[in-house]
Amino acid sequence: MKGQVVEWNDSKGYGFISSADGQLRVFFHISSVTNRGYRPKKSDGVIYDLVEDSKGRLNAQNVVIPGANGFPFTVLFGFSFLVAATASIIVFNGEHLLIPVYLLMSVFTYLMFAWDKQAAQSGRWRTSENTLHMLSLLGGWPGALLAQFQLRHKSSKQPFKLILWITIILNVAGFVWLFSESARRIIQALMF
Repeated sequence: MKGQVVEWNDSKGYGFISSADGQLRVFFHISSVTNRGYRPKKSDGVIYDLVEDSKGRLNAQNVVIPGANGFPFTVLFGFSFLVAATASIIVFNGEHLLIPVYLLMSVFTYLMFAWDKQAAQSGRWRTSENTLHMLSLLGGWPGALLAQFQLRHKSSKQPFKLILWITIILNVAGFVWLFSESARRIIQALMF
């Protein structure tokens, strides 16, 4: 069926679609949107399947938002940073150890997000948000951004997202500071 998003609550991840003829209004959840990483907006045109749930209510499933590629700026930013960081370390003779550190921390952080999502779905012990933020601060934030996009985990909880961006800004600032003369003196003093 074709329709349009007439109501959307981004913080709760659900909304309502009105059919093209305006006669039907159905519930849909973010998990039913097939455009991975794309958050619906009011007035988005959609194509969806109409299904009945166990209580006899009509819901939209397999919701497609035509024209929305769903690839967010945040993931592009994370990958661009990794490329730029690698290039700057090589060109400006930075600490080569940072390249594998960023890559390993990103992979580890992604896996921690995946583990936490699986734990949340099965009701097991969860990873604390402070741990996820610390991993991001220590260089794993590109993996955190990718996990938010691919796994749809911790992608709509506003306090978490704000703190994640603060850790990203602090990490990038620390990375840039490492190229300063004062940082080089401190690193040389610690190494000798």
